[in-house]
Amino acid sequence: MIACPVRFELIDRSECLHRLEPEWRAFERRVPPATPFQTPEWLLTWWSHFGSGILRTFVFREDSRIVGIVPCFVHRWNCRRQVTLIGSGISDFLDPPQDPSYSDVLVAALRAELAAFDDWDLCDWQDLSEATPLAALGESREDTSCSELATGPHWDSFLEGRPRYLKRNLRRAFEAGNRMGGLRFAVDRDADPDLLECLIEQHGARWRAAAGESGTIAANRSEAFLREVAGRLAERDLLRIFSLRLDSQVVAVILGMRAENTIFSYLTAFHPAYGKYGFGHHLLCRAIQYAHEQGCRWNFLRGEEQYKLDWGARRIPKRRVLIARPGVE
Repeated sequence: MIACPVRFELIDRSECLHRLEPEWRAFERRVPPATPFQTPEWLLTWWSHFGSGILRTFVFREDSRIVGIVPCFVHRWNCRRQVTLIGSGISDFLDPPQDPSYSDVLVAALRAELAAFDDWDLCDWQDLSEATPLAALGESREDTSCSELATGPHWDSFLEGRPRYLKRNLRRAFEAGNRMGGLRFAVDRDADPDLLECLIEQHGARWRAAAGESGTIAANRSEAFLREVAGRLAERDLLRIFSLRLDSQVVAVILGMRAENTIFSYLTAFHPAYGKYGFGHHLLCRAIQYAHEQGCRWNFLRGEEQYKLDWGARRIPKRRVLIARPGVE
């Protein structure tokens, strides 16, 4: 624990938040975020598309050097004045970036700064890590978990250990692709507009065909956000778009992101006309194999669906922290 005090800076205007980006990125070089969701590229793009209410980002410094950033805003939600982390809703990991050696000091400083405002009723901070220091500020509850897969040193041995039904589906998809002319797997690091268009169109079409619903992209109105943030992540080589083509037709797409030694699977889609062939399974297998070859884990992000468990994913617990302003019930 660092005993020295930290200095607090409030950012309450969007233009000031965007001006912080170069310094924020320099801070990130010292204290890398664990996921792309915690980068300034992701969070500032989120704010530009979804931000509302009053911006309230807490920046903590030792002298002039940033040691912690808590990016949030105050808005009306469920009849309360809520303080929400920027990125909430469509981001799977949201621990605010901080120098871990300052954790106790930053929690104490954040508690004091929150108490200085009387225009909020509740902080509802979701998608935090199980060991988040923010739990000391209020009530910590279990949140929707994520899941992650490590394939081990030998790909063939790993694949052989998968359930029989999974291996059967992979074999059938491969054989169907060969009968129809052959499947071509590709990994793109650029924000290819055609691939993004395929992802968005096929994601919606799949949901309409399967459940009569619009899908999460339409429900969250996140199409424009996805196009922009993909470009910003690609500039830092954090983007990975996995695709499978049958001749010139894209039949399946995975929008992924890489940070350090993990690839995060954010959105998947497959052409509904080819759904019966299981090309989505085949693409996932090839993408996981790519992660293996790159020395990376594969993170499925939210949810504990059975297919993730069949691949061998382990659960990653997460927490939600609720902080009520003193005197507010």
